[in-house]
Amino acid sequence: MFFLLLITGAVSGQQFSGLVLDSITKQPVPFATVYVVELHTGATANSEGTFILSASVSGQVHLQISCIGYQTNLFQVDLSQDPNATFLLLESHLQLNEVVVSGSSVKLQQENTVSVVQKNMSELNQNSPVNLTEAISNIAGVDNYSTGSGIGKPVIRGLLGNRVVVYAQNVRLENQQWGEEHGLGIGGVGIENVELIKGASSLLYGADAIGGVLYFTDERYASLNSLQGFIASRFLSNTLGSFNDAGIKFNIKNFRMNLFGSFNSNADYRLPGSSRVLNTRFNEKNIKASLGYNFKNWIGNLRYSFLRNDLGITLGDSMTQSTEHGLLLPFQEIDNQLLTFENLLFFGKTKLTATFGYNHNDRKEFEDSATISDLNLVLRTLSYHIRSSSAFLKGKLNLITGLQGMYQQNANKAAEVLVPDALVNDIGGFVVLSYAPSGKLTFEGGMRLDNRIISTTEMQTPDTYFPGLDRSFTNFNFGFGSSYRIRTVGLKMNISTGFRAPNTFELLSNGVHEGVLRYEIGASDLKSEQVTQMDLDINYEKEHVSFYVSAFLNHMNNYIFLSPSDSFINNLPVYHYLQTQADLTGGELGFHLHPHPIDWIHFESNYSGVFGADRSGNALPLIPANKIQTTVKGEFKAKGKAKVERIFIEHIYRFRQDRIADYETSSPSHHLLNVGLVLQIIYNENDLEITGGVKNVLNTRYIDHLSRLKPMGIENAGLNVYFGLKWKFRTRERQPKQ
Repeated sequence: MFFLLLITGAVSGQQFSGLVLDSITKQPVPFATVYVVELHTGATANSEGTFILSASVSGQVHLQISCIGYQTNLFQVDLSQDPNATFLLLESHLQLNEVVVSGSSVKLQQENTVSVVQKNMSELNQNSPVNLTEAISNIAGVDNYSTGSGIGKPVIRGLLGNRVVVYAQNVRLENQQWGEEHGLGIGGVGIENVELIKGASSLLYGADAIGGVLYFTDERYASLNSLQGFIASRFLSNTLGSFNDAGIKFNIKNFRMNLFGSFNSNADYRLPGSSRVLNTRFNEKNIKASLGYNFKNWIGNLRYSFLRNDLGITLGDSMTQSTEHGLLLPFQEIDNQLLTFENLLFFGKTKLTATFGYNHNDRKEFEDSATISDLNLVLRTLSYHIRSSSAFLKGKLNLITGLQGMYQQNANKAAEVLVPDALVNDIGGFVVLSYAPSGKLTFEGGMRLDNRIISTTEMQTPDTYFPGLDRSFTNFNFGFGSSYRIRTVGLKMNISTGFRAPNTFELLSNGVHEGVLRYEIGASDLKSEQVTQMDLDINYEKEHVSFYVSAFLNHMNNYIFLSPSDSFINNLPVYHYLQTQADLTGGELGFHLHPHPIDWIHFESNYSGVFGADRSGNALPLIPANKIQTTVKGEFKAKGKAKVERIFIEHIYRFRQDRIADYETSSPSHHLLNVGLVLQIIYNENDLEITGGVKNVLNTRYIDHLSRLKPMGIENAGLNVYFGLKWKFRTRERQPKQ
């Protein structure tokens, strides 16, 4: 920090003023939202379309300007060199052009060469999901590998676990991802957006990113010179769940702070009948804090989060009528702490980003006692991500170079051992070059070299022996893509490679996997999975309608899978980790209709499907059933202090899944119907938001193909009524004097 203070210099006192106009009429656009991407904050234009930004930085930054009824647009300016500017917005009834921050550089979606879907969490949370994974499963191509209501892991185009990389606070999250008995490991409070990068993404994100990347963006800071906050609570009838969130954030000159907290508690979930599934209860505690500060050519953010999950472990098909929330044996207690320090430095046309993180994951299982853990895995991870971005040819050519890696230690602190003590060391370097000869055409390509070293300790337990192991995995990957837009049609094509080194569980497991009641044996000679993926995206956008098609072909060498055998150990079937070639094909398509002159109604529908098979044509395990999700939504712009803001009806159809692996059973098709509404009451610029609705309105009996309770014949949750209140308060934004 002292070194950064020496090289950054004095705080700039300059101000930047802007004017937002309609691109056709040249009339002011009142109350447009102006967001400085690098600062994670911004301002709101006044009734005459003008705004003023203080706390300028010496370098080129991106302004994301949006307003209801207009397309979001991205502008690059130097706040300290250009004292004022005019920005033009194009009228549109559909928000189709959001800014992507997870790619190689800050771009609009139409300019990105890879398939990225960005969703605001307020949209994903409209039907009151129980956990974060259930929320993001509303995105086409994403599914939920669930255990009851409280545990969910994301599945992207048929791949899950270590094949999906999750980014939070701008670093990679490490929390024993191979484990099926716990969830995503991120609390939902304080998250604004999620960006889904589909397919092999090892070029920017390194090892394991062969199924895709989930990039969670923290909630932005308050507007300049203002204080904002909220208090929220909601209730779910099915689990008798209570979800309580609160947050406060302020921004004074160059200093910004966010603080969030949440607590939720749930009983066992109820089936479509009156019974509940014993020991599916869970609760969660979450705290998040972030501090931001900037000097003339430096922007820094210090972020911390703590998450505790207490999760019941269901051992069989036991049912109960109990509505108690207290934990029963066996249960898990999982603590996840994440500390990150982000730095952005400006050197003329060059930006240097350096992010450092420490992730502490403590996973305990209590089987016979509520005070003495039978299993205790402690995973400590130090990570770093350094990236330089330089622009040439008036911004048409962009060169990105970077270094990324982590040092990880796994330690056992209890008698039961699932994986031995281990050290993992990752390092990778990459180069990405993008060229945009015009506003309609973009090319991007790059290469990356990675090395992962895994060293384990020889361990002996009463039940299992783990030999010592030293393995090194080196992989070279590349990616190339292009995007082209002509009037209302956009095209994207991309080919990329990726890899995933086997984890210690696949290499050395030798024992009972309690959660799925089988004996699993690893293979210490497993090779890295290597992937080649091709993507094609076509989208059509008009003022009142949009349509998209996204197709992919994913060829995997050395695909690691569990294979059943005809032997038994301790009366449990034995499964071995093996490798083969595999292919996954499929995609998504969807449309959004906003008919004129019925400006308040929206019709949205999407289809997602994936087909997976090994080289012999046998189906791969845990491939989700194809899905059609349709929503009819009314969004109202009525004036007044009390109004209906939104009302929606959602229908989900799951196709029959009968292409199954050896130890799976087929799943019949089913329909689900959800309804909900949002009311808003405005008083002295403070908002009271009232939400309500019903999930699984018809109380449908079904078992999702990706439910871990499916082998036990346990159905998914029945009818669920929810109700919520959220009070949002703010001080009036004080514009600095010109």
